Amino acid sequence: MNIWLVNPGEPLPVDNNQRLLRTGKLAYHLKKRGHKIFWFSSKFNHFTKKFRKLDKKKYEGIQYYFIKSIGYKKNLSIMRLLDHFVLGINLFLKIIKMKKPDIVITSYPPIETSFFILIYCKINNIKLICDVRDLWPYTFQHLFKKKFYKVLCNIFVLPWVLMSKIIFKKCKIITISDGFSKWLSPYCKSKVETVFLSYEKKKSFLINKKFKNFKISKKDFIICFIGNFSEIKFNFDLVFNSSDQIFNFSKNIKFIMCGDLKNINQKFLKKYKNVYLFDWINRKEVRKLLSISSLGLAPYNDLWDFNLSIPNKISEYLSYDLPILSSLKGDTKNLINKHNCGINYRPENKFNFINNIKKIYSNKKLYKKMKINARSASENFHDEKLLIKMEKIIFN
Repeated sequence: MNIWLVNPGEPLPVDNNQRLLRTGKLAYHLKKRGHKIFWFSSKFNHFTKKFRKLDKKKYEGIQYYFIKSIGYKKNLSIMRLLDHFVLGINLFLKIIKMKKPDIVITSYPPIETSFFILIYCKINNIKLICDVRDLWPYTFQHLFKKKFYKVLCNIFVLPWVLMSKIIFKKCKIITISDGFSKWLSPYCKSKVETVFLSYEKKKSFLINKKFKNFKISKKDFIICFIGNFSEIKFNFDLVFNSSDQIFNFSKNIKFIMCGDLKNINQKFLKKYKNVYLFDWINRKEVRKLLSISSLGLAPYNDLWDFNLSIPNKISEYLSYDLPILSSLKGDTKNLINKHNCGINYRPENKFNFINNIKKIYSNKKLYKKMKINARSASENFHDEKLLIKMEKIIFN
């Protein structure tokens, strides 16, 4: 079959050895099954904020198409909304000239690309599956604290709300957690399928130059974070404000945090004795960092949609047998409690955060048990298992 994947935001295998996420892994899985895969992405790279030079490229048997848009500098901006709208229109104008596919799988968000691909599929009677990863635009009011601005926000996002409801009603929906599934169900005609975000476990034993300068020993207890340094998503203040007390407790406890440094508060870029900050790292470096770490940090803000989710970060950490240090409630907290594979800390309480780290560092028996449990919990997020589940849903 000819299968189209519409996902403008994920890192692509053609982009400098990037790690595969959900669409990337599905692309290779379906290719191995003998299907022809066409991946539609944006010419604008969301992570580097630069335009790709190619219009299309074939790489490892997958055909990539890069759709033009206007680009943007900030993730939260009017320009990004305009970029996605232009991207959706240009995608539609591109595909109406192409040979029709048998199946289309679109990732939501962006809403705009999913909406225009829905129009195309309905006109041409093509099966469409929508993979919902985020509850935008219903989460947009996170940006505002005052009720007046929340009301204005709800009015502003009304066009996107209407588009989202049409998408949910007209598509076969897959989503990433039971919490998301329950939230989406009232808007959907058919059953919402839950397929967790998976992660491929690959150990790396090569010494990487990026981490050599830390003089890491087997005694060191590394707490890692890999992701976007978004203050809307994450509470990094707690980490930095606690670092001195943790260092005084043990010099072997170290935080290694990697992401987009442009998004982090400049006041935190000063040197800390036990906090090491890096920009984005590549696939091999990610594997190396996860292999030498002791805990995976998930310092999310207390927001309703995050608490409904089990983010990719969780499956990523578990796949490397890392117990999780998490502020999330809801689905992630239930997972941690069920498997005893980490610690839930209270994000508003600095001393609770510090004491939980001390507890898991000092109690070697407890930590060893949590590592074993993390390995067991990771079976829920096994790549092959979840890709087969997605495949059955796609072709059912």
